[in-house]
Amino acid sequence: MSMRSVTSQARRGSMMVEFVIVAIPLLFVIVSLWWMCLGMWQYHTVVEAANYTARIASVHGAGCAGQTCATTVASIAQMFAARAIGIPASQLNVTLTSSALTVTCNPLTTCYSNSSSWPSLAANTALTTQISIVARFTFSSGLATGLGHSASLPTITLAANATEPVEY
Repeated sequence: MSMRSVTSQARRGSMMVEFVIVAIPLLFVIVSLWWMCLGMWQYHTVVEAANYTARIASVHGAGCAGQTCATTVASIAQMFAARAIGIPASQLNVTLTSSALTVTCNPLTTCYSNSSSWPSLAANTALTTQISIVARFTFSSGLATGLGHSASLPTITLAANATEPVEY
């Protein structure tokens, strides 16, 4: 065997070791980046659903009580769930607050059959009356799935708060 072929094989082996040393951390960074993007997308979705639902509810105030434009807790909850695309309603906790009524949907699916009128302003027709929707979603990375049952990664609570003045 010549000296040249031994050197060539040694170089080939060192290239493989260098590739493995670089590829494993790079793969971890790519997977971690994907989970971070998923978390950011879910946060944006929860915020957008809260803002959209609050805007819709704000135009259904005291002037809509007893009329066809009146909304219920169930319709607000279903509207929120429809807007929160990709987030299971069973993992969303939502609190609806108006001047006369606070409803906690923990999880959101518990309010699907609530026929109470919301927002309920109880004759509070001041232009400063506001409604508030607070939503919370617990994000947990799927990286723990690949690490086995003994591994537990921390969860992050993604919270959104939307407050709108009631318009009549």
